[in-house]
Amino acid sequence: MLNITDLDKVCRLAKIKIDENEKDQFLNKLNQVFNWIEQLSKIDVSDVDINDLKDMEDTPERKDIPFMTNTKEELLTNSEYKKFDMYSVPKVVE
Repeated sequence: MLNITDLDKVCRLAKIKIDENEKDQFLNKLNQVFNWIEQLSKIDVSDVDINDLKDMEDTPERKDIPFMTNTKEELLTNSEYKKFDMYSVPKVVE
């Protein structure tokens, strides 16, 4: 279980600021997440084979057939800024 000191440390590391009146709410929610993770760690997965890909073998595949639903002209009608059959955007230089 986290306490207020732990929450302050997490906020400092994450570079986020939480109002003093919201700290209890965030602390409660973080503790709920940690409780959920603790419940997950209690699940027995010793008999689960991580290399069992039997379900993946039955995955249906479809043919990769290219098709065009929109033409270049149709797509360019969505922008008022276009030049040379392309979208025109402002120049960005840093």
